[in-house]
Amino acid sequence: MDVTLSPRARGTVAWTGVALAILIFYLAWHALSPFIWAVITAYLFHPIVAAIQRKTRLPKQIVALWFYLLLGLLLAIVFINVTPLLVVQLEQVQQQLIPDVLSDIDSWVEERQRVDQRFSIIDTQIIQDRIDLLGQQLTDLIGTEAVPLLLETFSFAIELFIYLFSSFYLVVYGPRFLQFARDAINRRYHREYDRLMTDVNRTLGAYLRGQAILVIIMSTASYVALRVLDVDYALSVAIATGFLELIPLIGPWSAGAIAVTIALFQPTAPFDWSNTTLAIVIGFIYFALRQLEDAFVIPLVIGRFVHLNPFVVLFVLVIGTSVAGPLGLILSVPFAAVLKIVVQFFHAKLLAREVRIVEEIRSAVDLAQVASTFKDQANATIVLMIEPGALAWDNLPLVRRVADEAEEHYIGLSVVTPDGIAGTLTTAAGIPTATVPTGSFAAASQIPAAT
Repeated sequence: MDVTLSPRARGTVAWTGVALAILIFYLAWHALSPFIWAVITAYLFHPIVAAIQRKTRLPKQIVALWFYLLLGLLLAIVFINVTPLLVVQLEQVQQQLIPDVLSDIDSWVEERQRVDQRFSIIDTQIIQDRIDLLGQQLTDLIGTEAVPLLLETFSFAIELFIYLFSSFYLVVYGPRFLQFARDAINRRYHREYDRLMTDVNRTLGAYLRGQAILVIIMSTASYVALRVLDVDYALSVAIATGFLELIPLIGPWSAGAIAVTIALFQPTAPFDWSNTTLAIVIGFIYFALRQLEDAFVIPLVIGRFVHLNPFVVLFVLVIGTSVAGPLGLILSVPFAAVLKIVVQFFHAKLLAREVRIVEEIRSAVDLAQVASTFKDQANATIVLMIEPGALAWDNLPLVRRVADEAEEHYIGLSVVTPDGIAGTLTTAAGIPTATVPTGSFAAASQIPAAT
């Protein structure tokens, strides 16, 4: 025996599933990081895979597999060529930059100490001891960080497998989940669902793809500038600059601060400049890059779809970081942008006044004429006032066609009639029907349409 759920039951099941998904996400968010990154990756890659699949007409599984293999090969080439240089620069930061910075601070303290001995103002030995302790702690910290990384290699491998498998699966089968959600709601609301999903997809897609482009542009531009100015650790700083772009407001300025700090303490400066001059030039370049980013790059790659007040951005950054750590810091802004769209959508629905159209049906011809107007009255609520004797038993195919067309155009159709034949036909066609006495029907037919 087949069990068919009513539209209301399907909606209840769908909303229950959404509530359970939110609860599971809240309780286990710390373990869902690979799945979240898989969703983001699949969202970014699915349009590319779908376009290739349409061009080649190959099965999507084959296209996705080749795409991932080529992408993995490209990443491996980049990793093999970039990682050694990056490791060397990080080792130089540990072995040279930190000791150089501490040495400069030592020199400054010793100079102040000579002045202080002359004027007997303060004893700087405590400061010197603290600096020595800080240097030792920094060195120990960098050295001991390698041990946890080695111990977590196995865990990382498992998470990497989960991430790759999940992202591949979502690239291939992800649209089915959205279609399942669409099928779970009443067909009358499919057009509204499609419009909402289009707005969400436009905003989320613009933000995520725009951020990916920003990372590439800012990494490349900053690397070129730092190499021209012969700044130490240019590759590491450029990569950090690109990825710090993922953190709104705070990230770009933090990247500039890192570059300026390195310029201040590196051993030599180009063009016979002082370190201070180099740091000022670096600061100006990062400021100019930031202005160009705001004026041209962001409007072009992200567009007008993400509109959030800076105060709201700071607020959601704090909340996202406290709830989900670094992942929340990156995802809080797009989540807030999507939430804004959803709230605006339902707010507009709550304020909208429902349009109810009342149509008097005196014959089967009238019913056919009303059905022909459904296309122009999509999402409306229509009440058919069917008079006695308007329909006969052989009009059942017409009534069923009217019911199908109403469902196709998302029309809430109902019937009020005193006629037993009309009531039986409309009920058989699945149209909500109210059979009323003739006197009540005559009185009701005089009531104008409500809006």
